[in-house]
Amino acid sequence: MSDPMIIVEQVSKTYHMKGRADVRALDNVSVTIDRGEVVVIIGPSGSGKSTLLRALNGLQPVDSGRIFIDGVEVTSKKTDINRLRAEVGMVFQHFNLFQHKTALENIVLPQIIVAKRPRAEAERIARELLRKVGLPDQENSYPVMLSGGQQQRVAIARSLAMKPKVMLFDEATSALDPETVGGVLEQMRALAAEGMTMAVVTHEMGFAREAADRMIFMDGGAIVEENTPAAFFDNPQTDRAKAFLSQIL
Repeated sequence: MSDPMIIVEQVSKTYHMKGRADVRALDNVSVTIDRGEVVVIIGPSGSGKSTLLRALNGLQPVDSGRIFIDGVEVTSKKTDINRLRAEVGMVFQHFNLFQHKTALENIVLPQIIVAKRPRAEAERIARELLRKVGLPDQENSYPVMLSGGQQQRVAIARSLAMKPKVMLFDEATSALDPETVGGVLEQMRALAAEGMTMAVVTHEMGFAREAADRMIFMDGGAIVEENTPAAFFDNPQTDRAKAFLSQIL
């Protein structure tokens, strides 16, 4: 029996570009992600994968269609989108940390402001999460003192502090030096192993093969193919997926 956490129903989005042709970023996309499932979304640049991810928590309004997370309609004007976003963690390519705040404060502040937690509780949770992401000795460090990989792990801890139902990763490792990617992927693998529902846009095919329950391949704003990692990588069903994989593997 499936237990849907995310439901996307016939979602479309067109970007209207001044002086240029319109771009159909999402073209009647429908997909369901079950509770505890890890779905990796791949595709060429401009395929719509990041637009889809941003639409899941309302960061990108859509033109038509509906999106639900745990039964709440993201696309409804009646939905308290800020409350919903508190339950949907998102980790971006760039870390978006407060540069003038320590690692600890970066994790504490959203808990106090959004979740209305007492400072003592927020600090306890922040310290637990810094230990979880392998940075227990960095709570007093400012972002400029941390490597890119360390900053991204603080960003993951910040999202986890809100106790989200879903985690979205949008190219979370693409801005990192190759030698710092491993620590971030390790944290993502750990979350997957713990049963976190995850939608991940990434170029890390090793991670996809190892951690994903399902692969989604997008092109031209549409889902072209979806399958298990083994089936997708070893026996892609469409010519477009075959051509894409031949370029990256």
